[in-house]
Amino acid sequence: MRHQFLLILFVFVGSVLYTPATAQSLSVSDIENSVKTDGKYAILVPNARYFQAAVMTGKELKGKNPKMSFEIVIISAAAKDLATDESLTSFIEMSEKIGVRIVVCESAMKHFDVKKSDYHRSIETTPDGFAYIFGLQENGYKTITL
Repeated sequence: MRHQFLLILFVFVGSVLYTPATAQSLSVSDIENSVKTDGKYAILVPNARYFQAAVMTGKELKGKNPKMSFEIVIISAAAKDLATDESLTSFIEMSEKIGVRIVVCESAMKHFDVKKSDYHRSIETTPDGFAYIFGLQENGYKTITL
């Protein structure tokens, strides 16, 4: 019985110690280049600063991979910022030009008293930003939340 335990322990420890660490052996460039040209990606964004970063990421990725689907889902204070902060207009227009879809949570709009007519014409809305992200995941999108 003791030998069986030691054998199992040895196999377990050996497998843990000898498992190759693939992610660590790849360079940063290799990892970044593994983004699929026809991939589907979405970012859940709660504020204006992260919105700007998400647009720039979308611009970079779609510049290399025009067939890629890239969406930005707006929740929280960003819902108000997109309607009221004129410095974000250029980012919204850039998103439209490069084919990055922007979808705003209507619950956040209601909370901040923002109407659909307050947004740029290219911005779409969804009743619930979280449910929308879940739907994107179910449809094969890789998502992150900032």
